Amino acid sequence: MPPALASQCHRAAHRHLSLQNDSIWVPEALLAAAFERYCVTSRTITRRGSSVPGPMESRRRTGKRRMGELSLGQSYSASPPWGLENLPDLTQWQWMPPSSPDARLQRQAENTRKWSLARAMRNLLSEPAPELSNTTDIDLGLSVSLDGVDDNIARTPEAVEQSVSNTTWHAQSTPLEVINTGLYLLSQDLLSDITTKTRPNFANFCNAWKDSLASGLFVGEAVCSVLDGIHCGLNIPQSGTAEPLDRTATDKINLNLLEASILGLSSHVDHGHGHFDSIAWNTVLQRISELQINSIRVFTEAMAHTPECHLGGISAGVQANLCAYLTASGCASKRSLLIRQVSKMAKPLKRFDLANHQHILEIGTQYVLMHKESKDLDYGRMRLCWVQLLARLPSIDESYLAEVCSILEAGKELRPLSNRSICEMYLAKHFSSIKDVVKLHQTLQESRDDSKRFGLFALSLWRTEQFDHVKGLCNFLEKLGRTQDVLRLAKGLRNLVKNEAVPLASLAIGGGQPIVAVDILSLYEKSRAGSSDFWESNFSTEALKILTRCQSIRQNKVLSALHLKYLPREMRRHRGIRVCRHLRSEILKTSKAAMAFAVSPVISSRTSFKLIWQCINYLRKSPNAVIPAIALRALLHNVTRDLAEGGPGRTTRLRSFLYLLHQQAGRDKMVQIGLAIKRWREINRRRREVA
Repeated sequence: MPPALASQCHRAAHRHLSLQNDSIWVPEALLAAAFERYCVTSRTITRRGSSVPGPMESRRRTGKRRMGELSLGQSYSASPPWGLENLPDLTQWQWMPPSSPDARLQRQAENTRKWSLARAMRNLLSEPAPELSNTTDIDLGLSVSLDGVDDNIARTPEAVEQSVSNTTWHAQSTPLEVINTGLYLLSQDLLSDITTKTRPNFANFCNAWKDSLASGLFVGEAVCSVLDGIHCGLNIPQSGTAEPLDRTATDKINLNLLEASILGLSSHVDHGHGHFDSIAWNTVLQRISELQINSIRVFTEAMAHTPECHLGGISAGVQANLCAYLTASGCASKRSLLIRQVSKMAKPLKRFDLANHQHILEIGTQYVLMHKESKDLDYGRMRLCWVQLLARLPSIDESYLAEVCSILEAGKELRPLSNRSICEMYLAKHFSSIKDVVKLHQTLQESRDDSKRFGLFALSLWRTEQFDHVKGLCNFLEKLGRTQDVLRLAKGLRNLVKNEAVPLASLAIGGGQPIVAVDILSLYEKSRAGSSDFWESNFSTEALKILTRCQSIRQNKVLSALHLKYLPREMRRHRGIRVCRHLRSEILKTSKAAMAFAVSPVISSRTSFKLIWQCINYLRKSPNAVIPAIALRALLHNVTRDLAEGGPGRTTRLRSFLYLLHQQAGRDKMVQIGLAIKRWREINRRRREVA
């Protein structure tokens, strides 16, 4: 086949096989939105290798020419040589550094977005009403255009009430149509002084918007476009007004729109539709942060209606509301008002787990630190509100709270947190477990001297038998670095109570362990709730164990703090009962002290054996000379300590123990335990040989 004929056949076959229509219809609004998004997100500034000067070089040369008055948009000098005296005074010129590419792109994107919305709003307000009714499905009660209505008739309340219509949209409706509808109905409400306050047309629009969101007609980005468009449109002078609306009226309008959006989004989720993403919720929270009226109430409502699946994607909106709240707290004057606002703000944040969003906490702390030297905002108020807010969040532990307080208190020029604020923080952190919270609040408010508030607060807790919270307060103060306050609290409690545990508490205070002293005194007070004596209860065992775990305390002073008295060899009849009780108490003290020495992880094996043997020698002086089983177990634990670690055991200690066991328990028991120790030593020897 000739080449020319083959080419003709190929073109004919391609004509028959190709589709008749190679294009599809796309709405103009969709193309405009896609083009704007492409211009904003995909435009980058790059400088490629070339001999031609790049954009930065061109900017440098242009700036150099302008500074030298060589060029002001033209290729020759703007001033003639003989007019140099008329040149501008360059001494008043201030140099500004060039902006970064990212900042220029962001500013360009914002300008493009505002310019497009502003152009749309101006075109909307300059067009007559019939053209709007052709683009949207609005049934205006009147069939005439605004141009044909007399101004006096159009501004009467009756005519405006008739314009309230049933606003509906369909699947092909664009966000721009919704924006046009909302701003047009709002402009109708502003024609009369009566409808300016009630805004019936805009209320009807909000109801229609809520129903559209509930039905799933608009999704994430469309919701964002509508909210942003109406927000920008409110800043443009409306029809019938010479200037934009004031801030209060704008906030009320945005408040109605946001409340309708929240109800619509939550209704959409409740009906089982799950395709709403977190973009819409995040935009709603961003707009809430810009309100100056009822912002905390609307934020609480939005957080309550946000589904669980979208809580992880609204961190930006939560962060914006936190910053707005902290800024507002820096302008407040009354402390009582600040505390009430803190409680309200903590309610929505409890649903948002801030422990898993550490960046929000860090941003909040850094935001407060930014205003350390601010003259417009009170740094002390902002710091107080931030730490009080963290104290009311259950996901924040005391260690992190203490760390934030230390960061915000750092600096010689800053005043530390008051004692009242610290007590209120602890009270808010443990609000659910503390009794008589109202009385404790009154105690803090009635005290005028701030230095005495720690003592009064701890004393109130002590008198209501909340000993664990007294210890918790001391631990919290220790984390905050207030060791001297903890020491004063421990000494005050020691002087307040008079009991058998005071010598042990004094020993702990002398060893630099005031929290241990408070713990020992608390254990003694708890033992009084039962019928048994302190040394007969398990609280005494726990107190001795706590005391022997402290490395800063010399353990040989523990026996001195027990005040062990001389044990009589014989008991007289007329004093038999009294001496028997005394003897029993002394034996319990010594036996429990021996066990505490044996199990202490900070005492060496040699020192422990020496202290235990002192206790046994003291018990041998008793009339019956019977050593309790607890003391024998303590000695057994010490002599087998080396065997438990895989060693051969201390032969001298083993012989001493077996000799004492033979005297107290008999030969059979001694032989049984001795054979067990022998087998244990043999097993350790084999293991060492294998290793």
